[in-house]
Amino acid sequence: MAAFHHYTPTAFDLDPETHTAAAADSASAPSTPANLRRVRDPNIDPQLYTPSKRMRMMTSAVAGTSGSFLVGPSKVTSQTTIPAPVLEGPPALAAPNWDHLGEPDDAMEDLTREQLLEYAVRMRGDLRNSQQQIRARDGIIESAHATIVVQNLFVEKQSRALHSKETKKKNKRETLPMDGFGRHLTAPEFIAAKEEAERLRDEEIADKAKRADDREAAKAAKEQLKEEWEQIKADHAKAVELWEEECARLKDEGVSKKNLPKKPKRARKPKAPAKATTEDETDGDQTGSDDD
Repeated sequence: MAAFHHYTPTAFDLDPETHTAAAADSASAPSTPANLRRVRDPNIDPQLYTPSKRMRMMTSAVAGTSGSFLVGPSKVTSQTTIPAPVLEGPPALAAPNWDHLGEPDDAMEDLTREQLLEYAVRMRGDLRNSQQQIRARDGIIESAHATIVVQNLFVEKQSRALHSKETKKKNKRETLPMDGFGRHLTAPEFIAAKEEAERLRDEEIADKAKRADDREAAKAAKEQLKEEWEQIKADHAKAVELWEEECARLKDEGVSKKNLPKKPKRARKPKAPAKATTEDETDGDQTGSDDD
């Protein structure tokens, strides 16, 4: 399934008749080249197929069912659904006698020939029951795996539809309000609406350029703070080294430990200044008295 997510089926792969089993008269040559098909040899073990071969066969098989939209070019909508999963339980089959597993290995040494034959018949019956149980469970597992594959294809189809909707480019064409009526291109209302649309577009371009400049300025400030921090750490390391040398010299001269100079402290890591938030000043209405 991981490889199938990166596989785009072609029209030839979507044809249900692309991969057909070999017929009895497959040795005879076709009458026209148009009848050529990829013949699948039933004697080949499917486990030997390459991933691309398996994807093509699965695509062709799904294309011949009601879920052909899962591998076709059509897009899914909110009305597109897939069948609900069927939860199957183990069938009511005869269970083998598991008590034989607890018998010791030397339990059959003292049995007669007739008892051994009877024991072999019981073992064959238990094996037959086990085979039926295993086949039934294998069928349930195969059905569950097929349901999971269909659900995975449906989810992948939905994800592609959502991705195309989310990444849809914004329409930059201007739409002027017409109120359902026609407008003259030289009418004052049309010219005013056109100028307003151009003004909004210019403001959007200016805002976009300003945001780009702000990002560049923030990036440059971050780099500068990083360089300052590295310089602070280097200066502090050098100061500590000089302090250690001075302390060692004073100790050799007999200075007590309490009289030694204190270890130099490292300056705090510089931080970017917070953005200055300026509030719009609102001027109140001023009332003045008329001069006489």
